[in-house]
Amino acid sequence: MNYRPAFDSGEFVRNDLHYFLPNEDGKAILYTYIRKNACSAFKRLMAEKSPDKTPGLKKFKQFRVPLDNVSFDEAIFVYRDPFDRAISAFLNKFVDKSGNADIFESFKSQTGKDPYTATFRDFTQYLDAPFKNLDPHVWPQKSHLLEVDYTLPLEMKELPATMAKKFPSISEAFQKPVNKSYKHETHTGDLCDIPVDQITSAGKENFEGLRDVLESIYETDMKMIKELKALRHKAA
Repeated sequence: MNYRPAFDSGEFVRNDLHYFLPNEDGKAILYTYIRKNACSAFKRLMAEKSPDKTPGLKKFKQFRVPLDNVSFDEAIFVYRDPFDRAISAFLNKFVDKSGNADIFESFKSQTGKDPYTATFRDFTQYLDAPFKNLDPHVWPQKSHLLEVDYTLPLEMKELPATMAKKFPSISEAFQKPVNKSYKHETHTGDLCDIPVDQITSAGKENFEGLRDVLESIYETDMKMIKELKALRHKAA
């Protein structure tokens, strides 16, 4: 099943991070980097193959796809439910406080609120600002994509099995979750208005009260996923 994104005039696009995955399967595998979509597993794979130990994404420059001449055997991007992705970002960055310096600075700049006592409702209001003003971890998934035919648009839960089947030489990197949010145990009740410094455990069910708001904010992702489901149904 192939998927080629189409962008409306004025639609937010930030599609400059694409890599060829190092592999021994003899394939030119284009991967589009999308934060909060199993990106840590892909980074781990490239880090293992790169002699460059520069911090951040700069160490992967040898794998960058030249955008003036894009050619590949397979093209991958990973997608997930936008609501689940927003919950994951909130738990990881605000509750677990993992790698949160940039997004905390962005949140405070946009909202004027203290990120250390923010609520999920505050976070949702932050997400409703123009995407160009937000941290890259919360940009729409579709905004990262090139206008090419993706041969492997993968729902995140499909990643381990698909990589094992299609690319056995690199499949091991995708068999265990990386950078998972820790505080994801079941907790009864709505936590949308509870400050993060009072949240000891949480799951997505605790934030369902704001699902409709988030699905509206990420309307382009919702539409993309609907299109992907239709393509899957047609291909079945």
